[in-house]
Amino acid sequence: MRHLAAARFRIVLVLAVAAGLSGQARSQSPQQAAPTATAASSQAPASPAGAAVAPSATNRVAVVPAAPQGPPALSPQEQQALNQLLAAWEARNDSVRTWSCTFHKWEYNAWSPPDANGDRLAFAESTGELKYAAPDKGLFRVRESKQWNPESRRYEVRSGDAGEHWVCNGESIFEFRHAERQLRETKLPPEMRGKAISDGPLPFVFGAKAETLKKRYWMRIITPPEIRDQVWLEARPRFQADAANFSKVELILQARDLMPFAIQIYKPGGQDRDVYQFDPRTSLIDKGLDMIRDFAKPVTPFGYKYVLEDLQAQAAQSGR
Repeated sequence: MRHLAAARFRIVLVLAVAAGLSGQARSQSPQQAAPTATAASSQAPASPAGAAVAPSATNRVAVVPAAPQGPPALSPQEQQALNQLLAAWEARNDSVRTWSCTFHKWEYNAWSPPDANGDRLAFAESTGELKYAAPDKGLFRVRESKQWNPESRRYEVRSGDAGEHWVCNGESIFEFRHAERQLRETKLPPEMRGKAISDGPLPFVFGAKAETLKKRYWMRIITPPEIRDQVWLEARPRFQADAANFSKVELILQARDLMPFAIQIYKPGGQDRDVYQFDPRTSLIDKGLDMIRDFAKPVTPFGYKYVLEDLQAQAAQSGR
């Protein structure tokens, strides 16, 4: 069940931003788009002496999310503006049937190197592609991934098939587990089929229903005063089940058409975060997808083992 929950969360986390990403590239840089999300280059500035080096796995401490704490209540004017935005966003989301796009991802954690000004750069950066078809078909694939090497003080391409890659055809999730040399199929329970994304852990980034959002999340508009062409939203989980996946999400929408441009996910504990930026130049909405080929069961690569995990059948057998 843990594997299914993790795979389900990944579906919603990225593919769910298919709410419409067909706008043109905006005038601001990625660094300005996501708060403190500085894009790391292939040659990072030299780190000062004593820069953090990733400790061994045995020294890492798991973060147990505390009970969610609510932010200060919104004023009547703030609540009205949020209600109007969520209603307009819901209407826009309902119009998207298929979407494909390339993305750039930056990962920040305690081992991220500092730049010349002391600000943290990404510990790792990736590029990839994603595809979506309503209500529950998706593909996510990292094409190339680089990681900071403290010895060479450079970002170096991760060797091997290290990139995350999975496909969901609405009935099963097919996940490539490169470290284990496996292609694992996890069959979705009937209650998740047809609505796995819109009813998943992050519904506010696709298929968003205004009333559902307000019940599950504390939300507010956080657009900086100097920003005119975007709307920034913050969402904090009200319930422990959601808080186990993230402590806060910040989403940037283009103001003219409510198209997503970037999303920043803070992990439980609030320190580590992932930033996704979606390239509107490669965005295709309601066109360009092969519904059979793009979401078909992948071929098991040579040297890999196919593993089937049917949670419903396992539950039925254990109940005998």
